[in-house]
Amino acid sequence: MRSVLKFCGVSKEKPDFIGRKEVKVMKKAIYFLLAWLTVLITAVWSWGSGICEDKIIESKGSWLIDGYNLKEGDRSPQGTLYYNVAKNEFIGTYVGLKLPTDRQELHVWLYDTVNKKSIHLGKVPYLPDTIGKSKGEFVIKNSDAFKNGNFGSFELIVFSAEVRGSNPKEPSGSMWNPKHKPAFYLFGRLPGTNSPKHYCGHGEDFFFAKNLDHTCYD
Repeated sequence: MRSVLKFCGVSKEKPDFIGRKEVKVMKKAIYFLLAWLTVLITAVWSWGSGICEDKIIESKGSWLIDGYNLKEGDRSPQGTLYYNVAKNEFIGTYVGLKLPTDRQELHVWLYDTVNKKSIHLGKVPYLPDTIGKSKGEFVIKNSDAFKNGNFGSFELIVFSAEVRGSNPKEPSGSMWNPKHKPAFYLFGRLPGTNSPKHYCGHGEDFFFAKNLDHTCYD
């Protein structure tokens, strides 16, 4: 509606009215805009809070490390990890894993290859002689500092061999090759991370890392 005010009164011009058709078009446009704003806000909130769906993670390891005899029958260990977002925990299995006789505890860590930082999650049961349907199984709670799949700068979930009853501050290294510290018996990329995969140069071994100073973990 339009009115023209003048110094000495109101003009006699007739008001202009918007038709019903134009009103319907405007309403549809407003509804469409509100819908897109809702989607955009939800997406931004989800990204910022690090919400992540449950994920299945493949874990791998090497047999060129303490505990293996490099003879026929040895194999690279492997496993699966299921990340439960609601409970913020990992449920996992493994086969073919061997630990050295002097370090028979299997400990779990979050690991940041760029800053070479680790967070200790705890230890899980170690089951020797796993092959075929005989699998090691475990459940490990994730750190309360990382929820909803937001792992900050940490890229990997890794497993180390430690002395029984110890309280390690960082993952142990390899006795065979002291240059390899830390040494991981199993490792996998955390959900939502994109650490590149690199070949070690021997056998079928590889590793994940954004920082190539690490080379292999065995």
